[in-house]
Amino acid sequence: MLEILASGNHHITHLPSPSNDSKPISNKPNHLQILKKCTHLIQFKQAHAQIIKTPLHQSDTYLSKIIEGVVGFSDLIYARQVFDQITEPSTFAFNTMIRGYGTNDLGPEGIDLYIRMRHRGLIPDNFTYPFLLKACSGLKQGKGVHSLVVKDKRFSSEIHSLTSLMTFYCSFGDVGSARLLFDRMPQRNVVTWTGIIAGYVKQKRYKDGIELFNQMKNNGVEINELTLVSVLSASANLGALEIGQWVHEYIDQKRILLNPKLGAALIDMYAKCGHIDKAYQVFGTIPCKGVYVWNAMIGGLAMHGYGNEAIERFQEMQQNGIMPDRVTFIVVLSACSHSGLVEKGKEILLSMRKDFGIEPNIKHYGCFVDILCRAGLLNEAYEVIINMPMEPNAVLWGTLLNACAAAANVELAEAAMQRLMVLEPFNDGNYVLISNIYAATERWNDVGRVRKILKDRKISRNPGHSLIQVDNVVHEFMVGDGRHPCSEQIYGMLEKVAIIIKEWSL
Repeated sequence: MLEILASGNHHITHLPSPSNDSKPISNKPNHLQILKKCTHLIQFKQAHAQIIKTPLHQSDTYLSKIIEGVVGFSDLIYARQVFDQITEPSTFAFNTMIRGYGTNDLGPEGIDLYIRMRHRGLIPDNFTYPFLLKACSGLKQGKGVHSLVVKDKRFSSEIHSLTSLMTFYCSFGDVGSARLLFDRMPQRNVVTWTGIIAGYVKQKRYKDGIELFNQMKNNGVEINELTLVSVLSASANLGALEIGQWVHEYIDQKRILLNPKLGAALIDMYAKCGHIDKAYQVFGTIPCKGVYVWNAMIGGLAMHGYGNEAIERFQEMQQNGIMPDRVTFIVVLSACSHSGLVEKGKEILLSMRKDFGIEPNIKHYGCFVDILCRAGLLNEAYEVIINMPMEPNAVLWGTLLNACAAAANVELAEAAMQRLMVLEPFNDGNYVLISNIYAATERWNDVGRVRKILKDRKISRNPGHSLIQVDNVVHEFMVGDGRHPCSEQIYGMLEKVAIIIKEWSL
């Protein structure tokens, strides 16, 4: 079986030949040189075929190298067949297979291999546990690996294993466990700092991410491009322009090339902080404008209400040979929504499938529903929601409910609320909206009924909050909040401002 698989399709590409083609390839150096030169899956299979034909085909070293190459091309079936031929597989061979299973969503097979590895008496090295974490499908399994790391004194303080654990916790949203691990680490490098910052940003804890970034700077840790992308994302979502500008200046000072992801993050930051002109300037300086960059620029124009210009950039993007992706259509539809371009939105939604072969997902339908709701076409929006090819989520029903509040449409509001009470039974905002709709139409009995539901379900209203940045520090305020150390001075100043406004209005 292995001989047949190894033969492959020889017409696709050919194995690089040694310098002397007339001599048989049977010595160790030539085999290793061949394996190092292989750049395609078929070449590794051809190399395997040659090794099998020589007396050296039983060498575990060669077979391990074959596995490493084949796993890199995600041919796990072939790799496992080769692995099973090794009489005494090394830790390296086990690690390679575990990594392959983990990165190809075959985690259980990787975990089974780890158990088999330990039964054979093999000792894990500093790659084993990070690869094993990739095979874990949940927090419970990851915590099991964590316990293995703690028990193994060689790795309980090893930065690579601990950083992998921290990143694992972040990937499953457990930033609390990740932070505990981070704080206890005896050593930290740029990967560690970037991982925990990215974890906070992914969980929308932007303020915590910015605070950690400031600590990172104060500790003199090197900053890389991935760090900057995460910080720009946090700055964009907080509206922390000063920090975003600092990042931009740092990029210029260090002469860091604006790759597509970093450039897109910078454009997004300026756009969300209200500086669409700066976003345009950055857009013009990016040498390689990939789809990320175009999406960021179109999205920035959309949020600033430049719908027609966003559509022009969408067309220019295609003229430059950049194919739009799913995100592109989300931002273009958003541009139509913010600018009231209903017919253009319909046209773009239909063209996704027809012209680009992209099936609209629930986010695209959500954008289209928002277009209709903003245009006051509530009945049409309702028809789109109930006739979608997928089950509508709370975001779509919430969009319709918000639109009903503006139009005082009780009938559709009740239909939306009926679905939301199932999808989001404890979302206080939905109950407040429907109560306001009833109040606007003087249906006081229904207002009382909604309040009773809130009381019976013990649903409390979440207070509103706002964020402001002063001297690179983000301050958060809630309604009636007195926790800020300068709250007395702040409220005193607000009272003075209120008095001045009243005097001006007289």
